[in-house]
Amino acid sequence: MSAVQATLEYLQKLPLYKVEKPYWCFLAPKEGFDPDAKRVDNLEFEHHSGITINNIRDLPNKPEIGDCGFEVLSHESKLSRFREGDDITQYRLETEDLLKEALGAVHVKCYDSRLRKNVPFQRSQLDLNDPLLIEGPARGVHNDITYDSGPVVIARYLSEEDQAKYLKDGYRVRIVNTWRTLVPVLEDRPLALCDSRSVDPEDCVAADRIIPNMFGEVYYLTYNPNHKWFWLEKQTPSEPFVFVMYDTKDGSHARFCPHVSFVNPFSRKDATPRESVETRSIVITQE
Repeated sequence: MSAVQATLEYLQKLPLYKVEKPYWCFLAPKEGFDPDAKRVDNLEFEHHSGITINNIRDLPNKPEIGDCGFEVLSHESKLSRFREGDDITQYRLETEDLLKEALGAVHVKCYDSRLRKNVPFQRSQLDLNDPLLIEGPARGVHNDITYDSGPVVIARYLSEEDQAKYLKDGYRVRIVNTWRTLVPVLEDRPLALCDSRSVDPEDCVAADRIIPNMFGEVYYLTYNPNHKWFWLEKQTPSEPFVFVMYDTKDGSHARFCPHVSFVNPFSRKDATPRESVETRSIVITQE
């Protein structure tokens, strides 16, 4: 299979966003409040069909994170299921070692992780601080960090000692995502990655993301037919993605990587529902 024609979800180009910044609140349910029933955002998406998503397996030259913003690593994780909080801790440490080797980093701080599963959720309680919390696939083409929120994230999670040591000339700081399927062969809701070189700055719309005790900013993308999309057919757990979300180094190289999951038109009806684990890490290299 060379490529698929699929439907992707983009942020609408609404006049509203000229006067009101897009926002999304992720709040836990409580008595009298059900976030599934009451909207806590002003995001309006639209579906664009017939988008070509190229198969990475068919490319003569494999993508590299410094060029297009993403690449596929070869790595066997020691963890395939997450039943205890310590499993998440160990996976984050494993991720730090992986990124040190793959990107030649002198320091890596894995500060966040997400477990996702493509199944309906019906729950009356939600602990947003639970490292084992399972969420559904994220909506809309997006990049998890903006040029404004990147420095905030770095200052939040790097120790004062590490900031004094690395936040100066001679070091490059990136925030990267690693994304790994937890099913043996992924067919259902795979991840699509956009070549950052095909993105116009005007396609990126900053949006507030609000959770209890924390505030962040992400980019949602509006549709542009020039966007070039890629996926990895029948991805396995030993083929994790790594893609950049923020980069302190100026230049024409990839400094972010829009992404979103999509409905695979060739997925079998009885395919195992997508399960995945992703991490967010601060990666520092010496320049």
